[in-house]
Amino acid sequence: MTHSDIENRGGDERTPILGEHSNSQPNKDKQETGSFSKAFHFFGGGIYAPDVSTYEPIEILLNAESVEERDRLTERWKDTRINELNFVGVVAALLAGVLTSTGSWPDILPGSQKSPWPVRTSWYCGIILSLFSILTAADQSVRLYRLSSHRDGYHKIRKLLAKSKHAKRGKIQISKAQIYTWQMPVMFLTTATICMIVGMFLHVWSATRHLSHGDLWNADFKVAITFSIVALVSIIFFFLGQLTLYVSPDDID
Repeated sequence: MTHSDIENRGGDERTPILGEHSNSQPNKDKQETGSFSKAFHFFGGGIYAPDVSTYEPIEILLNAESVEERDRLTERWKDTRINELNFVGVVAALLAGVLTSTGSWPDILPGSQKSPWPVRTSWYCGIILSLFSILTAADQSVRLYRLSSHRDGYHKIRKLLAKSKHAKRGKIQISKAQIYTWQMPVMFLTTATICMIVGMFLHVWSATRHLSHGDLWNADFKVAITFSIVALVSIIFFFLGQLTLYVSPDDID
């Protein structure tokens, strides 16, 4: 059965609703993964790793009952995806601007020494990741605009999102490569943010390497301690927020 045959099938199947996973390939793969993958999925929560909110809308729009409903859901997915890409692009540009200004930040090392190479490496990696977040977000936005301008644009978008050769039990299967491709701008942005945070930790603590035991409570050490406490508390609250926003697929009705 080809992709076109399934696209043109009659309305003899019920549209899958959010939470139905019996024939969902991503959920089947997820159930087969170990505890490490589950923990990674939990901490990702869609900010890094794709979660249920990433692939289920695609699964639903690919397997809607009628062509009109498929077109309506495809249009909704396209509009929300473009809005997300615009937001990611703006945030990535702001982050890149902050990272490129790190060279003019006050030097806290004695004798105006250069920051250690791990600090500069972290910030340079953050810059390149931010730029690729902007590039991929722009590329995907342009592709969606150009596909939508075609007479059969929504059909072409669905054909792009689906596996090209195989269908399982009359359902169009989502391409795993497409899921991770559309997640790439967010993954680049998140990794760039992590690089900046790691670089800041290394930067403030690099000023304490030269201190002797009797100088531990000087200004540089106090800066490092205060920054670390604030940063760790922020990280804890961030993950607590992720915990409150996380819903296991098994708990969705």
